Amino acid sequence: MMRSRRLAWGLALLAVAALFGICAGCLWAWQEQLWAAGEVVYFIVSCTTLVFWGLLLSGLSAAAGLVCLIRPMLMRITRKPARVFVRILVYLCVGSAFLMWLYFWLVSGAISIAATYHKVTAETGESVVVAKPGFDPASFDVYAPTSAVVFERIKGINGVAESGRFVPENCTLARQDADLILSCANDVTILPNTAN
Repeated sequence: MMRSRRLAWGLALLAVAALFGICAGCLWAWQEQLWAAGEVVYFIVSCTTLVFWGLLLSGLSAAAGLVCLIRPMLMRITRKPARVFVRILVYLCVGSAFLMWLYFWLVSGAISIAATYHKVTAETGESVVVAKPGFDPASFDVYAPTSAVVFERIKGINGVAESGRFVPENCTLARQDADLILSCANDVTILPNTAN
């Protein structure tokens, strides 16, 4: 009874790990394609943050599932030399998979820390995503919506804050005639109208 419950938990956790891993991988691939075209994916948070958390949950679920499965399965091998050989092979496979997961998790984490995204909505309904890419305190990008979750970079605006330090968390968006005015602390940027 205990073994079958442990087996069921292990398989369920590996299935959860695969689901989160596949979803994070698909989001990563979609994001890579859009980045090349100057676009980003933004749901309630940026796509990179979702990839980071998806990979984290996938890795934790996979580790828990493997803890439930590996030892009982290896103990079923009766011959000690065969058991040692299979154990080495299993640990090598798990170690290489862990290194690949760690690489993608660290890269997605570094990207989500380096670049911050904030959605700003005007009272008239227009919205933009303000991005602070990388570690330059003065640089920023503004993205206009092309669909519900895809935003395209607005070209032709000065992407450097005049104050020398861009703060995307405190931005407001207001409509003035045909233009949109993006105010972030002391920095004011005039945008073309980007109605949803």
